[in-house]
Amino acid sequence: MLKLFGAPAIESAGGLVAGRAAQGHRLALLAVLALARGRPVTRDKLVGLLWPESPPDRARHQLSDAVYIVRTALGPDVIRSAGDDLVLNADAITSDVGTFERLLDEERPEVAVDSVAGPLMDGFHLSDGVEFERWLDVERAQLTGRYAAALETLADSSESRGDFVGAARWWRKLAAHDPYAGRVALRLMRALDAAGDRASALKHARTHAALLREEFEAEPDPDVKAFAERLRIEPPTRGVPEPVTPPPGPPAAPPLVMPAPASEAGPTSIDARPTRSSVSAPALTTARKTSPARRYAVGAVVVLLVLAVAAAVNLSGARGAALSAARSLAVLPFVNMSPDSANQYFSDGLSEEIITALSRIDGLRVAARTSSFALRNGNLDVRVIGDTLGVDAVLEGSVRREGNRLRVIAQLIDAETGYHIWTDEYDREMADVIAVQYEIAKAIADALELRLPGQSTGTARNPPNLAAYDLYLRALYLRSRLNEDALEQATDLLDSAIALQPDFALAYAIKTSVVGPRIFFRYIPREQGVREMRAAAARALELDPNLGEAHVARGIVAFLYEWDWESAERALRRAVQLNPNYPHGWYELANYLHGMGRIEEAAEARSRAALLDPLDARIALLHALDYTVLGRFDDALAQYERSLRLDPSNALTLGLGPSLPVGPVRVYLAQGRNAEAVEELLRIAALRGATAGEVTAMRDGFAKSGMPGFWRSWLEMDLRQFGSRIDPLRAASVSGAAGDTAGALDWLERAYADRIPGLIFARWDPGLASLRSHPRFLRIISEMKLPGG
Repeated sequence: MLKLFGAPAIESAGGLVAGRAAQGHRLALLAVLALARGRPVTRDKLVGLLWPESPPDRARHQLSDAVYIVRTALGPDVIRSAGDDLVLNADAITSDVGTFERLLDEERPEVAVDSVAGPLMDGFHLSDGVEFERWLDVERAQLTGRYAAALETLADSSESRGDFVGAARWWRKLAAHDPYAGRVALRLMRALDAAGDRASALKHARTHAALLREEFEAEPDPDVKAFAERLRIEPPTRGVPEPVTPPPGPPAAPPLVMPAPASEAGPTSIDARPTRSSVSAPALTTARKTSPARRYAVGAVVVLLVLAVAAAVNLSGARGAALSAARSLAVLPFVNMSPDSANQYFSDGLSEEIITALSRIDGLRVAARTSSFALRNGNLDVRVIGDTLGVDAVLEGSVRREGNRLRVIAQLIDAETGYHIWTDEYDREMADVIAVQYEIAKAIADALELRLPGQSTGTARNPPNLAAYDLYLRALYLRSRLNEDALEQATDLLDSAIALQPDFALAYAIKTSVVGPRIFFRYIPREQGVREMRAAAARALELDPNLGEAHVARGIVAFLYEWDWESAERALRRAVQLNPNYPHGWYELANYLHGMGRIEEAAEARSRAALLDPLDARIALLHALDYTVLGRFDDALAQYERSLRLDPSNALTLGLGPSLPVGPVRVYLAQGRNAEAVEELLRIAALRGATAGEVTAMRDGFAKSGMPGFWRSWLEMDLRQFGSRIDPLRAASVSGAAGDTAGALDWLERAYADRIPGLIFARWDPGLASLRSHPRFLRIISEMKLPGG
């Protein structure tokens, strides 16, 4: 199944398909062919959409490579050639978009709209893919129009049957889809009133009005205001809503992004933004281009406004209640209210910087960015957010950037009662953005009766200039994506920021967190990357010796690349001392302690990281690994399950790291539950794109020779998938598990020659267990000067 609604992916019987076939241009190729709806697509059109900047011959070659990769992973008949045309074989692979359109054609709209899992190809982006983006906008507009029409049909049908509860459900979904439309707001309010839920009707009127005022400084349609006023003064009635006469003229164009279906609790996601001049029109959505950044998350706009307006009802009773007992909070990503949707990175960056400022408050625990941002599109009540993240209060807000003006609205909410603790609005010049962050953090500290340390901007000298700071925020937006293009762009942006302001310490420190993954995934040569990391960490410390992020950067370099154990521990402990709310600092300290064999201490440090960032799958995964080494298998399985729920296709669980796969299989193997281990490993192999022949070979190998036979076949898969690029430490680990001692030691010595960072953890790798007493293994441990070596 090709999933194109929401984040695009490929599903097989064994789960998600991973590997190159489910990435980048190959996924885009499948999408174009699927949305051709059975019609052949010429190679010239595909080349023009997917590789518009490449010379024709090279682009043709890239297309052929993409087709080959897809056929290898999904089957030789999945893409059929007909002369110079290509067509997707619907018998070999189906798509959720095709299912949606088929259900609509079969006049089954209820099943069709419920099958939509999110915006079309949400968050997907091709570098230099302007033509693909234009094509995607057209497809999105067509599907969105059908989606909206289906919702309205369902709502009208429910009303005609007198089912006003059902009608309200469909109008609510449509209101989430097009939150600015006065006509839709009015129909929803009438349905809610007819269903006997006048309170919800009035609540939606307030939400709709607040959204228009916040976004466009405009008032709702007169009909909406008049009906809301009638609801406030007239006695409740239940019956058929008054008919709404559609306005004359052609229908408005649909919004460009189809949202995930809304729950009955309220709206979920939006993406179309009207111009201010169109706000008074009955239908507000005008099709226009949206940037990739916008599609990452704007759904929180309506959710946050719902929460804000609902809390405002009780504001008079809550305004004076300072939450002095609150000692933990989460910062939700601020909503981008800017006319230019590309400013999403700016609102995200502002949110992250406020997290950083608040994390320096002594006595306050602040949920990390990974966890708080994970709830961006969850349509969750603030009390649910509080429970999920284990915090007492939630900070939410919006950012509007227009020209040189900046408008920030922030509000702190009690996560137990939903009442506002504090709210404020900042209208400033863009040049004052650093000061605004500090003022917000200080206001929150005052509200919680805590003390904020002196203002820090990541440089001990001057605040970064606006242009440098803007580049820095763009880099933060890109670094979490981990693909080669994004990390390269993030590095370039940070270099540009540093060139503009050479004393920008935080830019130097964060650069190490961008270059590190480029080394790990072998996007750049190790020597080049280590040189850049070492220089950046040293410069950050020189500029600001009290910057926790700079000490983490120095600790990572000393630990993973210089094997200077004392310097690494000193730097990492200084980092968490300076900023005890920095989860990445605790996470890296835990990695250090694990490598040194101090596993109990590692588990304790990892617990601190997990408390600060409970939705980070990587922290949970390695927390489980700590427990596995300690023999606390129940605790390990609980953490593994948590990690897999958060991120089922983590690179380490897929066996793409420098060892055997990390996950429940580690516990199964340690407990001798080999049959269960094999089933889990075969599931992982399917996610990695193993062929049917490879899966059969692994099963046969296990049946004939137990786990060594299984691992021999696994190594063959690794070598096919990675060839000469295979990580020598992973090859050593699998060879050792397969019983090939000589081969494993040869690979291990190659890993040592290449100074593979994962060697630090080799003593705890189950694949290398049989080698731990071998002189060649002990020599490597001794030369690394590891404790106990």
